[in-house]
This record gives sequence, C-alpha cells and structure tokens, in this order.
Amino acid sequence: MSEGAERELPRADGPLVKVTLPDGQHLYAVAKGRRREADGSWWFDLQIHLPGQGHDRDRLQALPAAVDFRAPADVCEPIEGQAYDQVPTERYGATPAWRIEEPAYFGLQRGPARIVHRGDCRAVRDLSRPATTGQARAVLERDDTAPCPTCRPDRPLRAGGAASHPI
Repeated sequence: MSEGAERELPRADGPLVKVTLPDGQHLYAVAKGRRREADGSWWFDLQIHLPGQGHDRDRLQALPAAVDFRAPADVCEPIEGQAYDQVPTERYGATPAWRIEEPAYFGLQRGPARIVHRGDCRAVRDLSRPATTGQARAVLERDDTAPCPTCRPDRPLRAGGAASHPI
C-alpha cells in the first residue's frame, strides 16, 4: 500500500487496523474486540466485508457480506487517527459486563439482528462479542435490537442512563 492509499481509508463502523496476511499482502479490517489469552498473547477479533450474493426480485446482486476472523496482534498494525479506546478488551478468565449477540436465523424464522445480554448470561447462543456499557446502551437503542428476555440487561442499562444522574 502506498502512503497515499493509507490517507484514503475506507469507511467503516469501527476503528481500522492494517492486517498483514501470511503471504505478505495487507488489508484493512475493523477491530471488533481484543483479547489477552491464557498464554499472555493478544488476539484481535476483526471483520471485513467481501462480495456476497443476494437476491432482489429474482435478480442476483453483489452485496457486502461480513466475515469475522481472529488474528494475533503482531500481524495487526494500528493506524494513526483511529480511536481504539472503544474496542472491547477481554482478558482470559474475565467476564465482560455486557455481550452483544448476532443471532443466526434459518428458514422462515426471523427475529432481532442483535440481542444485548449481561456478560455472564448463559442464554447467549450464537456469535457474540463483549461490549462496554456505552456500546451496549447505544446498540439497545436501535430498532433492530432486543434485550435478552432471560437476563434483562435493559433494566440496569436504562436505569443507569445519563438522564438519571445529576451533572
């Protein structure tokens, strides 16, 4: 990648890192989380979008398809100007305060795109990621998100909102 290419970063829904692939190629990925493992190594939860096939009124379309993967921190280079302070950080053996699940639906079954859980909730079934309190609150406000009916994270998240605290 040239210096000029790094200045023109793609739009993303989170901070980008430059990932070096095993064959030496580079790509940009969104940092969704980072985790310190039991052996002391750090790994990033990353996401890229690749072309995927979609249908619209009997026509095939190329639509972005999210691909999640993990990579060791030593192949992930931070990019100047990206805000990494909001990337959820986990440590081996530590339970995050909140989790955001992205459920998979099959057949005609449909439901919310995201489900917010307390960090220790055992009702999480599908792909989930740790979240900060601010991220959990923001996601819970979206129309396509629901609170977990088992652990009810909406109660403490909404009760602890900025409106209930004096300045």
